[in-house]
Amino acid sequence: MSNQRVLAAGKFDILHLGHIAYLKQAKELVGKEGELVVIIARDDTIERERGAPPVFPQEQRRAIVESLEMVDTAVIGYKTRDHCRIVVDVNPDILALGYDQEADTDSLQKCFETNNMTTEIVRLEKREADGLCSSTQIRKRILDYYRENGKVR
Repeated sequence: MSNQRVLAAGKFDILHLGHIAYLKQAKELVGKEGELVVIIARDDTIERERGAPPVFPQEQRRAIVESLEMVDTAVIGYKTRDHCRIVVDVNPDILALGYDQEADTDSLQKCFETNNMTTEIVRLEKREADGLCSSTQIRKRILDYYRENGKVR
């Protein structure tokens, strides 16, 4: 498994234990000698998909994720909605998808074939992560707290 590269991707806004479980599992695919490259979603991508800006700007999210022990490199995604280009540039042996990540795997597979890549797509399993393991749950808990305590109108 050594010297292989695995690619993971996500928003990573409000980093939580679910993110850590995902990244640990991605790194396990290639072992300690392998490389984990993580793509961080751009601010405009998050705003387009969520309808609201991220809590942390993209460069801060990139720096936070890259500081994690299991991550070798974190990069900010490209402006294009075509995911093929960045995947070709990273050239991973494995593309690790989270258990709940939506991805057009047919388009990715065509991308691999067109570019003579042997990248394998691996859907990771859901792992137990104690506590809040969803950015949506965390945001909801914060809003509920402030509403209950009269802090939000």
